Order: sequence, then structure tokens, then C-alpha cells
Amino acid sequence: MLKYDLMKHKTERVVMSRLTSVEKQGDRSFDIEFWQRLTDEQRMQAVWDLVVFDYELKGKNLDELRLQRTVENLRRTKG
Repeated sequence: MLKYDLMKHKTERVVMSRLTSVEKQGDRSFDIEFWQRLTDEQRMQAVWDLVVFDYELKGKNLDELRLQRTVENLRRTKG
């Protein structure tokens, strides 16, 4: 079974916080600023962490997350 270590892949953490009212909860400027501060690598790692978390939450096998390598037909070409 594929073992996934979340801490192994962590880079420098970006921590932000804000205090807001119920009326301003729909304001996404804080979320946008947070994601824009991350590097591409940190964003991709966050996405992968969510995929792994979703699979674990649903009780799915993490081996399914491997790249699929299906070969349908191989033919040797002459020449």
C-alpha cells in the first residue's frame, strides 16, 4: 500500500489570520491574498494533500492515486 507522509513534503508554511464579522464572511479578498502568497509548489502540495485527505476520508485505497499505465497494443515497426 502507498504510504503518504504529509510532513515530508512541507515547505515553509504561510500562516495568516483575520478577525471578521458575519456580514463580511462573503469577502474572498483574504483567501485570494493567501493563495497568491504561496509558491506554485506550495499550491500544488496543498491540492495533493486535499486529494489524499479525500481518499482517506472516503476509505479508498491510496494505491489508486498512482499513475495509470495501461498498454493496449504494442507492435514492432520494421525498418
